Amino acid sequence: MLEQLKKYFDHFHEAVYIVDTHRKILYYNPVAETISGFSKEEMVGSHCWDNKLNHIDESGKKLCLDGCPLQKSIKENIITDNYVYLQHKDGYRKLVHVRAIPLEIEGKIMGAIEVFTDETSKSLLFEEEKITQLIKYIDPLTGLLNRLFMKTKLNTLLKDKNLQEWGLCFIDLDNFKRTNDLYGHIVGDKILEAVSNTILNALDQNDLAFRYGGDELLVMYHKADETTLKARAKNLQILIDATTLRDIDDPLMTKTSMGLTIMKENTKLKDAIHVADQAMYIAKKQGKNGIQYLDLEQYLTKDKL
Repeated sequence: MLEQLKKYFDHFHEAVYIVDTHRKILYYNPVAETISGFSKEEMVGSHCWDNKLNHIDESGKKLCLDGCPLQKSIKENIITDNYVYLQHKDGYRKLVHVRAIPLEIEGKIMGAIEVFTDETSKSLLFEEEKITQLIKYIDPLTGLLNRLFMKTKLNTLLKDKNLQEWGLCFIDLDNFKRTNDLYGHIVGDKILEAVSNTILNALDQNDLAFRYGGDELLVMYHKADETTLKARAKNLQILIDATTLRDIDDPLMTKTSMGLTIMKENTKLKDAIHVADQAMYIAKKQGKNGIQYLDLEQYLTKDKL
C-alpha cells in the first residue's frame, strides 16, 4: 500500500509524510520538502523524535519530544488537529496547521499520516477526506486499486473524454498455488506484493493497476494501441519474471500468463475485462508464461454466434 500512497501523495497540494508505529519516517512528499527545507533523503529513515522539524507550541514546548500529535494519533487511534511552529532547515520558525491521521489497515494501526500546510487559514478537512477515501480503495496487501474502486469509481473516470482509450492486460501468476503449497501463504503474499510493486513502478501517468482477485491482476494502459500494448505487456512480463525474493531461488514463482485487448470509446468495461480474461486463459492453455491478444469486437461478435 505504501508505494501506491506515495504515487498519490507526490501530487498532493499539501505537505504529507508517513510514519510507522515507531514514528520512523517512511515517506516525505515534495510539498513537505518545500515548506520545511529538508529533502526526502534527509528525512526518510529518521524519526520524529530526532527533532529535525523541531515542532514547538506557542509556549515553546518541544512537541516532537513530549506531546507529539503523531504519537497521540497512533496510540489512541484518533485524528489530531494542531497549530505548531515548525523550524525550517534554515533556522527560522513557521506556523503550520498539522493534522495527524491514523493509518489503519484491516483493523490494525500501522502508523500515521501527517498532513500540514502553512496556509493557516485553510481547513484540512478536505485533505483528510481524500486520504480516508484513498485508503478505502487500495488493496492492503498489494497496494493496487481494489474491486471497490472498480465498482464505484472507474466507470465515472472512464467517462472523461481524455481517458477513453485503454489497453487491458489481465495477469495471472501461473504457479501461485504451487508457491503457497510449497512455501506457505506468507511467502505467497510476499511474492504477490513484490510483483505488484514491480507493476506499480512500471506504470505511466494515467495508467491504472488493480488486484482483480486472488493472484489475478489487471493493468489498464492509457492510450495504448495494439502494438504499444503488446510491447508494454512483454516488458512487464520480463520485469515480473525478474522479480524474486532474495532468500528463495525459484524462477517458477513469478511466471505469468497475460491476456490483452483494446477497449475503445463506448466499449463496456465488463466486456473488455471479459475478453482480456479469456485471452489470459488461452495463454495458460498454450503452456503458460505467454501473452495472448484478442480483438475485442471480433471476439464478442464470435461469442454471440
